[in-house]
Amino acid sequence: MLKKILELSNLETTISLRQKELLELEEKIEEKKRVLKQLSRKARKYEEYNAAEKEVAVSVALEAEPVSVSEKKIGVIARTDLVRLLESGRVPQSVIESLKDQRYSKDTFDLNFPLLKEITDMGKMDELGKDHTGRNRYYAKPITIQGKKYLVCAQWYDRSKAKLVRWIGKY
Repeated sequence: MLKKILELSNLETTISLRQKELLELEEKIEEKKRVLKQLSRKARKYEEYNAAEKEVAVSVALEAEPVSVSEKKIGVIARTDLVRLLESGRVPQSVIESLKDQRYSKDTFDLNFPLLKEITDMGKMDELGKDHTGRNRYYAKPITIQGKKYLVCAQWYDRSKAKLVRWIGKY
């Protein structure tokens, strides 16, 4: 009987020690959660800061452009200035959605195709760049806008130059 009482006492002591250990582990977990939240906040602030710095760098680069827009061909403006603007994040998402619409692109830039085509499957990128007759209508190199990949229309004509330059100037 005494032996059983001693065993029971030992079990109670062991349980008590395990409960203490468990409480200490729970406190450590809570502390790790607090640290993780702090790190997440710092990471968000860092990303916001980098995005702001990138925007400033892009605007400075645009302002320091040595060649005047009137001297550039429209295709060069589309591949450089337009792409740089779209990738900078300064164009609102609602406008990006509009740029995928053929009617908007026709009215805004006098293009016969949507300015942007979203790439949903990288394997079908070559097909997306072609029209119904199989002719390439988009630049081969995709661009990234707010984490999504797009093809940019390559069918530019001189008659659209003023509209494109004016539109770029809005943003």
